[in-house]
Amino acid sequence: MFTRLLVATFITTAICSVALAGAQDLCTDAHMKKMDEMIAKMTDAAKKKEATTHLEMSKAEMKKGNTAGCMTHMNEAHKAMGM
Repeated sequence: MFTRLLVATFITTAICSVALAGAQDLCTDAHMKKMDEMIAKMTDAAKKKEATTHLEMSKAEMKKGNTAGCMTHMNEAHKAMGM
């Protein structure tokens, strides 16, 4: 029983570490620049405004060091872009 719990805990920790590493890859200046470029090419004004708003919020959270907040808004920006 204890061994199963230990293995489950290890697997959960590994999954969370991988997810966080992926999140950090998106919360970078390079990704923000790429997003700015992609949003600039959007033609749907409403979706473009929504994506821009969330990207700016994502940038603000990134500057605060809040990776979770950065990713929350990044995901919303991606949705607005149809990704």
